[in-house]
Amino acid sequence: MHDLQATPGIAVGEPNPAALATAPFIEMARTAGCNETRNRLFVIDGKQVFWDRAGQCADASYGQVLFGSTPETRLCSSGDTIAGPRTDCQDESARALFETLVKNADRPDLGLGSAHTVEPLSFMPPAGTAIAYDTVARDNLSGVTAPQTVVVKDQATWDKLWRQHAAGRTPAPAVPKVDFTRKMLVGVFGGEYGDSCHGIAIARVAAGASKLDVEVAGRATPAQAVCLPVVSHPMQVVAVDRTDADVAFITATAADVPFRTADVTALSNIHAARTVVVKDAAAWTRLWNEHAPGRAQPAVDFAADMVVGVFMGTGASGCYTTAIDGVVRTADRILVHELRSVPGPDIACAMHVTTPAHLVVVPRSDLPVEFALEVATR
Repeated sequence: MHDLQATPGIAVGEPNPAALATAPFIEMARTAGCNETRNRLFVIDGKQVFWDRAGQCADASYGQVLFGSTPETRLCSSGDTIAGPRTDCQDESARALFETLVKNADRPDLGLGSAHTVEPLSFMPPAGTAIAYDTVARDNLSGVTAPQTVVVKDQATWDKLWRQHAAGRTPAPAVPKVDFTRKMLVGVFGGEYGDSCHGIAIARVAAGASKLDVEVAGRATPAQAVCLPVVSHPMQVVAVDRTDADVAFITATAADVPFRTADVTALSNIHAARTVVVKDAAAWTRLWNEHAPGRAQPAVDFAADMVVGVFMGTGASGCYTTAIDGVVRTADRILVHELRSVPGPDIACAMHVTTPAHLVVVPRSDLPVEFALEVATR
């Protein structure tokens, strides 16, 4: 790679006379919008910061920025706009470096090689923020038969845990691939259950005040359920963005809440990501006129029911979908599970813009409503 200039007079790899303060960059990334899907910071050679983020916004849904020593010093930036993708460099001497970073954003070294240092900056979003997770493994017959929770941050630990989980199976299932430079795993093993009515799952991952909160829900047995005498060893392991924060597992008992679809579409007129809870007819009419003007509005009896919904915002292709695939009630809240599907790198998708949304009707409740986000790569 030819010489790349970071800021005038300072070449990449040379010592920086001023120490880099990372706190302003972290605060910027924590409080910025359009970063639900990806929000990463990297310190390059101890003196520059590369920001890579993506979210569900109608405009500027993704972007990368190369900074100098402060967030005010923007050397280069790129992202999508209404007019299409655009790249600008306020400092032309940084363009070659920036193009290398953008092209290699999925590589741990950002394409810079061993001659440079690339350090990820770990940070937590504001407390209460739902954190997207991707299920890596879910099974009802795990070889791990004792109840336990796990946090896995390296390949050797993951290989050992997977061997225990897959013990006795022939052929042994392949270990799911995880990029531990970017991700870590959190998981729960429920131990032994003696009937078909009980289970355990990760219900939500969220930022706590200082920890990563992993909410684990045990399934409550319905009053009139017929439970088969089937032994199971349920487990679930999910991948989340890597963080240095401690992980707290919070256990609750959850009961399924019945729901019916009021509307599901790939072409909502709402182009920004949002979640909604509607408890009266006037608010329902306002939302419907915004979401689907000109279409017949479904009838809802708000004396008995309410509407909850998810809007994904603008998707880049027909492969992006979102759906509410579960609603549960705990002792102190209603939890709505959103399953968002995004295409993998080798998936061919119809190249048209979508705005997926799902609205469902659930029994009315005065409990607070929270949303969990699972992102599945197809």
